[in-house]
Amino acid sequence: MSHPESGFRGLRRNPTTMDSLKLRLAMASALLIALSVAITVFLSVREVQNRTEQTIIGSNLGAAQFATTLSANVAEHQRALAAAARGWPRGQAADPDQIRSFLGRQEVLRMLFDELRIVPSGSLPAGRYGEPQVLLPPADAASDAQMSSVVLLRPLPVGQAQPPMLAGVLKLRASNFLSGMAQTAKLDELRIRTVVANQQGRVLAHADEQRLMSLVDDDPELKQAVARWRQQGSPLEPAPWTERYGERFVAMAAVPGTDWVVFRLGETEALFGEAGKAITRTVALGIGVGLTGALAIFGFTAWLLRPLGALRQRALLVVDPAQPPAQGWPDAGGEVGELSRVLKHVSEQLAASRANIEQSLKMMQAVMAHAPVGIAFTSEQRIELASSQFEQMLGYGQGELNFHWGELLAPEAAHDALREEAEATFLQGRTFEAELPLCRRDGSTLWAHVHGAAILGAQRRTIWIASDATDARRQREGLEWRAAHDPLTELVNRREFERQLGQLVADRRRREAACALFIDLDHFKQVNDGAGHAAGDTILKKVAQVLRDSVRAGDTVGRLGGDEFAVLLPACGLDRALLIAEQMRYGVALEGVCESDPTLRVTASIGAVEIDASHRSLAEVLEAADQACYAAKHAGRNVVCSAIVRGEGD
Repeated sequence: MSHPESGFRGLRRNPTTMDSLKLRLAMASALLIALSVAITVFLSVREVQNRTEQTIIGSNLGAAQFATTLSANVAEHQRALAAAARGWPRGQAADPDQIRSFLGRQEVLRMLFDELRIVPSGSLPAGRYGEPQVLLPPADAASDAQMSSVVLLRPLPVGQAQPPMLAGVLKLRASNFLSGMAQTAKLDELRIRTVVANQQGRVLAHADEQRLMSLVDDDPELKQAVARWRQQGSPLEPAPWTERYGERFVAMAAVPGTDWVVFRLGETEALFGEAGKAITRTVALGIGVGLTGALAIFGFTAWLLRPLGALRQRALLVVDPAQPPAQGWPDAGGEVGELSRVLKHVSEQLAASRANIEQSLKMMQAVMAHAPVGIAFTSEQRIELASSQFEQMLGYGQGELNFHWGELLAPEAAHDALREEAEATFLQGRTFEAELPLCRRDGSTLWAHVHGAAILGAQRRTIWIASDATDARRQREGLEWRAAHDPLTELVNRREFERQLGQLVADRRRREAACALFIDLDHFKQVNDGAGHAAGDTILKKVAQVLRDSVRAGDTVGRLGGDEFAVLLPACGLDRALLIAEQMRYGVALEGVCESDPTLRVTASIGAVEIDASHRSLAEVLEAADQACYAAKHAGRNVVCSAIVRGEGD
């Protein structure tokens, strides 16, 4: 046998350096280098961006400095208020004239506060007088934040346990240290916004005056930061913290000496500033350089690999029988030229074998068209190809059998069990064989002997061969029926009756009682002797019909031979069995008249046997039946007697 590569000898030549496909691929790898450089630049820029972000977080957006300044401002107002309170005449009561005179002298306080008052200590909200207190508007003016204010308090030295308080009022909408600081933050070149709120969440300072005294929890830009603060119990920790939420940074710091909290918000784009622009320019430059280099290398590689494109176009025509196998192949050097010569040789070999393939295909088509059995190929259990005989067997036209194989099975077939059995057989490498009911196009049933095998070991691709087994099955069923039935009365014969009775007696899972009736016809010999065997046969058929009409669908009626009959009544108690036996006895007496000689008639002596336990033998039941029938005969015939089958331990 020749070596597989012997047909390709003489087709090789040594490629030159410039013809090497390896060199071309090495040049194309420059694109990967350019991409690597771009990725490196991007990662470096990303590192700078992360460091910048950490720097911003470390700065806390100036929240701590703002809180310190605000605390100092509050302390300054408190000191001024305390100094003025010390100027009240010690021990002198606060009468209206004295109050007007005192407040009229406080020019410095009027410059610091929007309003000065002297109020009884009991009229103020509960809280420490050293801390600023927020006064909300009355309930009928809740929508007007104009009336909301911050109050600083100092007691007057009047010598009382609850002295009146000197109150400095700062209205939130007036031009004061709170709103002024918020406006300053609004004009910050980095566009950092400042919001001041108390521990209860009321906004005390905001760039938008409409938000004053609203809940800071409702601010959409602060919602996440405030939620985190609330989850921690709304602490007033002196140390600030900063976090990034999407496209903005949020810093928070408590104002010492108050129950206020400062929130500072800064947009990422504004905070990054020139660093962000530089990062963008660097990334864009790296991408631009990488893309330019990639396009250049791609163009150069495409120019070098033009012969490979021509080879691809020619290779696509290999399956075209009209294309001469030796023409149209590009003449190039290097690996492309060698590959071209190899494919040319393969094309010539394919062309040489195409005739054999076409001849084999024609033979296969002839088999599919003329085979005396049905043949079908399936993929994923769907019929792809069916022979003419298979289509004719099922009443379909050419090409109409293109549906799922399971749809051909008649309804009485166990689809899932058959599929699992077939798949298990194919996995074992064996042929599946079964007699299956198939559904013809007109709805009738075709019994087919079916062989199935996996193609090339693939479980999901199979070939099925089917032959019509309807007549053979009908003949087999007829033989089976005749073997188990009496041909005259069409009742089950003695062997079949005793088989069913034996199964019932041996069934240890049975719990309910069962009964059997054994019938012996009276005076039947006189009918045979007096009117002939034909008349006797007619009497036997009429008796069989009476017995059939008296029982349920699941009961069994049999002819044991001659004029002896038996009935098997599963799941039936003795009382019910005796009623059925009386009905039979009456029916036999009524119908058992000889048509040719009315003086000749038959009656029935019936023995009823109750089987009331699971551990009984067939012999015991038959013996009890004989005894019951004998008792009915001895009692004068045309009567019903019963017997109970007892086990040995009863």
